[in-house]
Amino acid sequence: MLALTQQFVSQLPNVSCLFGPLTPDGGLPAQLCSPSGQRRVTLMLDTARLRDSNYCAVQAQQVRRSLGS
Repeated sequence: MLALTQQFVSQLPNVSCLFGPLTPDGGLPAQLCSPSGQRRVTLMLDTARLRDSNYCAVQAQQVRRSLGS
């Protein structure tokens, strides 16, 4: 799982990431926190698409926008 999440996490250098257990349908819950710890966002990542760099880039962009960074 680390290899799958590395591409996503590498696009968020100043964001803390905490991943939960896989869901039966292959979802990976992720809680992300701003550097200051003031803002948090939770999202469900599609593990089947984590190898796709475009998917990771779009998800990372949404996280940055939600965290205001």
